[in-house]
Amino acid sequence: MSGVRASANEIVEQYARDGVLSAWSLESAEFGAWGRLTPGVLLVVALCVAAVEEPALAGRLGESDDALLSRLLSEDVRTIELDADEATVSWERVVALLSAHVSAESLDDLLAQAEDLWTEVLESGELTHPRVRDGESGPWDATETPSEVRRLDYGVLRVPRLEGAAMHPLRAGKRIIGVIVSLGDHALSLQVFRAPSGPAWDSVRPKIAQGIRNQGGSAEEAVGTFGVEIHARIPVVRGGEQVLQPSRIIGCDGPGWLLRGVYGGPAALADVVDLRAHHLFTRSVIDLAQADGPTDTVEEITDVEVRWPARE
Repeated sequence: MSGVRASANEIVEQYARDGVLSAWSLESAEFGAWGRLTPGVLLVVALCVAAVEEPALAGRLGESDDALLSRLLSEDVRTIELDADEATVSWERVVALLSAHVSAESLDDLLAQAEDLWTEVLESGELTHPRVRDGESGPWDATETPSEVRRLDYGVLRVPRLEGAAMHPLRAGKRIIGVIVSLGDHALSLQVFRAPSGPAWDSVRPKIAQGIRNQGGSAEEAVGTFGVEIHARIPVVRGGEQVLQPSRIIGCDGPGWLLRGVYGGPAALADVVDLRAHHLFTRSVIDLAQADGPTDTVEEITDVEVRWPARE
């Protein structure tokens, strides 16, 4: 048995013994990290497999008031923690269901199947294929029909709600020009630009990269789940010292607009991007009809102010 599977077994045993996930189990599981084999991935995929193989368990999931877990039967496992009002899967509920409905012998087999399945997914490169404005993913224009996701309305920009994420204004002087979403030790900023002359991301990307280099940082283009991105290390001051912040700069053209995002944090340049960041970017809606300011600009791109609500 692999070390990852052994850890997954230990987590289920610990829950069965104590009735609650310990701090060690939560840390060891690495729930939500889909870019490699982790105990948390194996537990979630094992529950999916069990739901397929066990009609009784599938029925319980289908009848559950936990909308996220019930979607295990029909949704892509990589998005189960994202596309619902609660926005984050109840990890303890996953372990509780496995503990209650799967014997120790069956769990070993399920975890082995889960390991094989997720290894195949990782080796296929599916997790890093570009997924923006491809018919299934956005970002969306307000004239289109976006997926049914609850969003916070900032006028020109509507951003998906995400449990545990804090929204802050992105300021330029007295103007609010975007939204910063705090995700623990990472953050994603979202900013809308008018692009009256048509697609602009290809032309502005080299200028952004050169600007970072001029500041003493590094920047290079790479292809990821957001299409062509800039992988950068941007100079920032932290604790009175200048450090290089790992950052992924992303952009997507829409009808008359460009949505730009900057995702920064220790793991911002990981091969598989945090799926919360992908969800926020590709489920956002842009509505230029709500934008203030001139519409006849001759500039390649111009920033657009967002409207900050009186309360969330």
